Amino acid sequence: MRTKAFLIDLDGTLYFKGEPCPGAIEAINDLRQRKYQLRFLTNTTAKTPKMLHEQMRSLGFDIYEDEIFNATYACLQYLRLQPKNRCHFMVDGAVKAFFKEIPVDDEALDFVVVGDYSDGFDFHTLNHAFRLLMDGAELIALQKGLYWFSSEGVFLDCGAFVTLLEAAAGKTAKVMGKPSETFFKIALESLQLSPSEGIVIGDDITSDIVGAERMKMRSILVRTGKFKPSQLENPVAKPTWVLEDVSRLTQLF
Repeated sequence: MRTKAFLIDLDGTLYFKGEPCPGAIEAINDLRQRKYQLRFLTNTTAKTPKMLHEQMRSLGFDIYEDEIFNATYACLQYLRLQPKNRCHFMVDGAVKAFFKEIPVDDEALDFVVVGDYSDGFDFHTLNHAFRLLMDGAELIALQKGLYWFSSEGVFLDCGAFVTLLEAAAGKTAKVMGKPSETFFKIALESLQLSPSEGIVIGDDITSDIVGAERMKMRSILVRTGKFKPSQLENPVAKPTWVLEDVSRLTQLF
């Protein structure tokens, strides 16, 4: 079936360490000029879609806010559908405000929601979340990335702390972001397209390419951001194509 849309990762694919990847701005402009539909799927959860839109525009990308889907947005959609959705949030302040319609209750709650919390991940907060899980709450992970890069170096991501809580409480987190099938379905539904009509592009084989494979979608792995050559030796999922960077898209489409 003819390709109609691209579902594109942000950090590591379009920009890295605060700067646009080579040819990324031009690649997006080219896809838009050729009338492809675009969605930008990111596991970045320290920012709302509005904040991400402002960031991408400041970097020079022609991107619209309603094209951006992050795990925070997916989680809000999920919680809205739950009959009981009292939560304890381990997220930064701006993101917590994004969930303002969801009841917060540390006494009798249904979910512990873990996202990017930076310095908030200390013994007290982690132990408090552990106790809530032991008391019956379920665990939601906005995403399970183990690390991320900035201009200052590499940092632990929230997935490292989610894994800690899973092991301690004996629970499996429900993941909202990539590679969750739910996340990709939300994006496809917004496009009104089937999986065969879209292509996933990303730098992270464990989230972007695994997610595409679960959805039976074609995928492009770019050798930027988190990419490591060793990942192609025994891949957890096989991309349809591997490109040096997104600027090479014009060689395929």
